[in-house]
Amino acid sequence: MLRIYALAVITSFYGSVAWAESHAATEAEQTEAAEPEVMAKDIDLDAAKSIFSRSCRGCHGNKAQGVASYPKLSDKTPEYIVEKLETYRAGERIGPNSVLMIQNAKGLSDLEIASLAVYVTTAFE
Repeated sequence: MLRIYALAVITSFYGSVAWAESHAATEAEQTEAAEPEVMAKDIDLDAAKSIFSRSCRGCHGNKAQGVASYPKLSDKTPEYIVEKLETYRAGERIGPNSVLMIQNAKGLSDLEIASLAVYVTTAFE
């Protein structure tokens, strides 16, 4: 089940990146397009658990169940988590807690975002 989520997150994320790059690239650049660097085998759930414990748990709860004005995450899809974290990492404000989320997301790599998305949606079942 975890592998399915991981593959879905990675495929969704890098599929949209590849589509955008291919439409912006010239024909010569399109033939040299690189393969996605993050694969399902790269997902690091131990690192994601550490990031969650350090940065997410205080607001979203011990099991990502949501607390007060901080939403429940455990019922979201990995694609949703990836989309939101990328939006916050880009510095875009999309809600009342954006300032906090931007600070927490700005240093995350693509692999960390993918790993967190899989961890948060599978660890608390």
